[in-house]
Amino acid sequence: MRAEISFDLVMTDAMSFVEGTYRLPGGDWQVFIFHPDSSVTRPRPTTGKWASGVSGVFVAWPESRTLDKTAVLKTLSDQLNVTEWTEVSGPDSMDLR
Repeated sequence: MRAEISFDLVMTDAMSFVEGTYRLPGGDWQVFIFHPDSSVTRPRPTTGKWASGVSGVFVAWPESRTLDKTAVLKTLSDQLNVTEWTEVSGPDSMDLR
């Protein structure tokens, strides 16, 4: 499945935090957040809804692992069954939340 993704931040080789939006085919824009968490040893994604009603994925990210675009795309691909991402200019995640 092919999906669209938009990063709120300029991605570098080592991020401490990542936030953005994604859209699955025929769906609405949703939010993703990757946040460092010293209590996890592997990425721990959870799905849910923000107060606005917008759905998305929150990933507790191990502080010992490098967080970059490749890691974000792989984690979201595994979680959402996406095989190909197209990077686009989507809505800001803070506006959606």
